[in-house]
Amino acid sequence: MSGPPKNLRIARCACGSVEFEAVGAPILCAACYCDDCQEGARRIEALPGASPVQGPDGGTEFVLYRKDRARCTKGSQLLKRHKLREKSATNRVVATCCNAAMVLDFDDSKHWVSMYRARFQGDAPPLEVRVCTKFKPESSVLPDDVPSHSMYPFKFVTKLIAARIAMLFQR
Repeated sequence: MSGPPKNLRIARCACGSVEFEAVGAPILCAACYCDDCQEGARRIEALPGASPVQGPDGGTEFVLYRKDRARCTKGSQLLKRHKLREKSATNRVVATCCNAAMVLDFDDSKHWVSMYRARFQGDAPPLEVRVCTKFKPESSVLPDDVPSHSMYPFKFVTKLIAARIAMLFQR
């Protein structure tokens, strides 16, 4: 008898019309404080009825999955990509039914998708790291529950590279 795959997580928009599934362990779970994530969060939060995207400290929390382990399983026709700049490779993908931020993906050859952690509604992996903290709002005080780095630490980059290698060998 077969059931759902092990380590299956479901990310849903606020109204439940859009769902993504992610299988297996994530690459990592991070909060990003870069200028683009802050601006992207402000733009999405300004949409009618949108849920908060940024945390109170200015960070946006993501769960990074290999592209081959995450997919939209419901409501793909409701997804809309938002770019901060016309030529940017980065897309902030929003469920238009309720203006919920769903994923951040890329037009270029990046091998991962960043799923907004809040969309996992209680089933989100724990936060592991804060990155790009040199851009955090001046008034923000970061908790010391996980490591914080001014940019991308070596371990962060190493996990991304290891995920790419695993994809090449389909593990």
